Amino acid sequence: MQLIWNHTALGSRRRRMEKAQKYVDRACLEKMTPYVPVGRPSYRNAGKLRDSGRIESPGRIVYTAPFARDDYYAVKNHKPPHGGNPQGTRLWFEVMKQKHSTEIGREAAKVMGAMYR
Repeated sequence: MQLIWNHTALGSRRRRMEKAQKYVDRACLEKMTPYVPVGRPSYRNAGKLRDSGRIESPGRIVYTAPFARDDYYAVKNHKPPHGGNPQGTRLWFEVMKQKHSTEIGREAAKVMGAMYR
């Protein structure tokens, strides 16, 4: 028995995995947005946290607003009248995962193609 290594298949699989990772990153960023707290319009930095999310590298989403970490972990009321977003909450990534992980995983599998059916 002889094992033959197909280098073309490896490259194809790597490209599909990269494409799926890009999809997951974009989908997570998009689906997190409704849960990111927003300050009232009267606040000087209202909306800056929500707009500061970016994909730093594959699998790594960073909110660059200076107060993002505090708001993510803070045990405070993010809902109106204390904040400007009725769905805003702490640990918004975890909330998004609970509500959308199955959907994101299913779509990522479609992006991967026939490899994981």
